[in-house]
Amino acid sequence: MSDPRVRTIDILEGGLFTTVQDLGRVQYQRFGVAVSGAMDGFALRAANRLVGNADTTAGLEVTLLGPEVQFAQPGLLAVTGADLNPCVDRRPIQMWRTIAIRAGSVLSFSGQRDGMRAYLAVDGGIDVPVVLGSRSTSTRTGLGGFEGRPLRA
Repeated sequence: MSDPRVRTIDILEGGLFTTVQDLGRVQYQRFGVAVSGAMDGFALRAANRLVGNADTTAGLEVTLLGPEVQFAQPGLLAVTGADLNPCVDRRPIQMWRTIAIRAGSVLSFSGQRDGMRAYLAVDGGIDVPVVLGSRSTSTRTGLGGFEGRPLRA
């Protein structure tokens, strides 16, 4: 039986610099491994709590110009952090709130109003391989996240 919380998302546009992040891999600093993780841990934790995830669940960190993301199944999302004017199906949504989405819905960001980094959490989280205890992307080392790089279409 499949997990009803598993969601498939398609990245239609990657945005300026969108990466998978969780709270990082602090336990490997002594070995010279970059911590990575969300720049604003509070905002990521809040987004995760709004959709019913554990604080440590991976989400997307969106920098300045957001991605365009399509959801294959219905579910929940939350956007916290910087106000990059998030919209679902071209309609503005409230930040720091739980938003129910339908299958086929598209999340986009129509421009920066305030701040630099927003956080997108979806119920069930972002499932990429765990590398050294974290799903976070380190673009400098090519470690973690999705192929160690920012997302693209």
